[in-house]
Amino acid sequence: MERRIGWEALNPVVSYANRLACEPGFAFGPRFVRDHQFIYTAEGKGKAEIGGRVYDAGPGDLFYYGPGVPHRFEADDEAPFVLYGLHFAPVGELPATGAVRYELPVDIRRAADLPSHAETQLVLGDAASGFAVPEHIALPPAFAEPFFASAAQYFRMADALHHLRGRALLIRFLTELHERARQARVEQDPAASLLETVRTRLRERAGESYRRDWLSAWTHYHENHAASLFARLYGQSPHEYFLACKLELAKRLLADENLSVLETSERLRFGSVHHFTRLFKRRVGCAPGVYRRMGRMV
Repeated sequence: MERRIGWEALNPVVSYANRLACEPGFAFGPRFVRDHQFIYTAEGKGKAEIGGRVYDAGPGDLFYYGPGVPHRFEADDEAPFVLYGLHFAPVGELPATGAVRYELPVDIRRAADLPSHAETQLVLGDAASGFAVPEHIALPPAFAEPFFASAAQYFRMADALHHLRGRALLIRFLTELHERARQARVEQDPAASLLETVRTRLRERAGESYRRDWLSAWTHYHENHAASLFARLYGQSPHEYFLACKLELAKRLLADENLSVLETSERLRFGSVHHFTRLFKRRVGCAPGVYRRMGRMV
């Protein structure tokens, strides 16, 4: 089951974080948790099984699973794991005092212990640009280990200020994970360099009216196929990306070049000032005239 949360609604709470140096052959699971969890392999190697999928785990591997997803980890006999674990709720309230409420994992000893449902995927963002937190991704230690070490330190403090620091840390981590997962998709996709060219040209032509036949001209694919490849790689359609670029250009013109709302609409070929105003307000959060006045404030 998928759980989708808009970036604007993301309000995470770290409920548990620690570092565990495993003994040779140490294992935990099969079990499930009632919250969401990251497991990061800082050192050593072993096996990770999540929802029936088996991974050879080594340094730099990050694993994620949601509530109710069965999982098991087993450390190698000769080079056992050093793991960081972090439990969190994507949306929650911080306690004014004391520890965050936390429920222990549930061991699965027989079929009857299996949960009736599981959240197998956490998706952040809207339908056009959603980011599915990956079940497995490799991360460089210089990026990931300081995050998990700090999260574990803040958790041990168990006061409101450090709970807040843990939340800020996790928000930063999730947004950076989003970008790194996108970069990994780009590197693995054979059409990535071609689609990067499409993104560049869409950005360069943000002052024009959108033309769907650009996609076939720039890629030699059918327009629908090119649009599908673009959406798979970047999480939004070419038209959505083009509109975002056009609105960024509109914000610069309103704030920096002293153009009126009408002049901006006409220069960027929005079709009508009414369409421009509605689109700008829906996506930016205020009317273009208000944004223009704000650009002249300190």
